[in-house]
Amino acid sequence: MGGRFQELIIAQLKESSDNLRLLADASPAIERAAQLLVESLRNKKKLVAFGNGGSAADAQHLTAELSGRFEKNRPALPAVALTTNSSA
Repeated sequence: MGGRFQELIIAQLKESSDNLRLLADASPAIERAAQLLVESLRNKKKLVAFGNGGSAADAQHLTAELSGRFEKNRPALPAVALTTNSSA
């Protein structure tokens, strides 16, 4: 059992590492997306996020981080997740 389980762990870690390398290659696009978000928020725009399943939870987490204040007292940023309060 230990050998096969360790093989699965190693395979998952290698895949994760490969994905991080690919993500590093996308850093110019990630930086541009961040710049667009900051520019939009500075221009009084609102971030609208959505997803399905786990991505819905990610959307909710992202907008909660922006609209709430965790460790630093700052004005809330306008952000809403479309996946919450679906009856509204």
